[in-house]
Amino acid sequence: MSKPSKFFYASGSPFAWRVHLVLEEKGIPYEGVLLSFQAGDLKKPEYLAISPHAKVPALTDGATSLYESQPIVEYLEERHPERPLLPADPAARALVRIEEVEATLYFIEAFGTVAREVFFTPPEKRDATKVAAARAQTRARIAELEARAAARGGDWVLGPGHTRADTTWLPFVEIAERGGVPLHELPWLAAWRERMHARPSYEATYPPHWRTSPAPA
Repeated sequence: MSKPSKFFYASGSPFAWRVHLVLEEKGIPYEGVLLSFQAGDLKKPEYLAISPHAKVPALTDGATSLYESQPIVEYLEERHPERPLLPADPAARALVRIEEVEATLYFIEAFGTVAREVFFTPPEKRDATKVAAARAQTRARIAELEARAAARGGDWVLGPGHTRADTTWLPFVEIAERGGVPLHELPWLAAWRERMHARPSYEATYPPHWRTSPAPA
C-alpha cells in the first residue's frame, strides 16, 4: 500500500490553504506537516531540499516532490481526476484559471502592503495612511470578484458549480478580512462565504493559530 502524500503548510498562508482545501474536497489521503515561520522550519536544509525558495506549500507524493501552489493543484487534479474541481468544458476551465490568477496575482499585489503592515509590523510603527490605501485597493479587488460572480448568477464563483475558483478565492478573502479589509455591502460574497464555511473542508483546514489568536488590531 502506498504511503499518503505529505503536505507541508504554514498556518494562515492562503497559498497553502488553497491546496489544503483541494486535498480535502477531493478526498485525497495525505499527511499534513505544519511548519512554523517563527521556528525557522522553512529554512531548514531538509525542507529546502523540497522547496528551495523557503515557501509553502510543498507536497511529496512517492518520488514526486512539488512546490508552489498552482503546480500542486494542477498535479492533484490530474493525479486524482475523481471528484473533479475543474469543469469539463475548456472555456469554463480557462475561466477557473483566470480567477486563480486574479486571486494569486492581482489580489496579492494589492494585499501585500496590508500583510506587511498589519501582520508583521508592530502597531506603533505602522503607517496608517499606507494601510488605509492598501485596504481600499484590496477591497476593490474583492468588489470586482463580487461583480463578476454576481453577474454569472450562481452560488459559486463560476456560476452553478463549485470549482477550484472557489477553493482558491476563499483563503484570500478570509485573510483579507483578518487584515481589516472591509467586506460589508457585498451581498453575493457574504452568501458565498456562508456556503463555503458550511463545507466540511473549511473546518478541516481552518488555520490552527487563528482559532486561538485574535486578528491584529
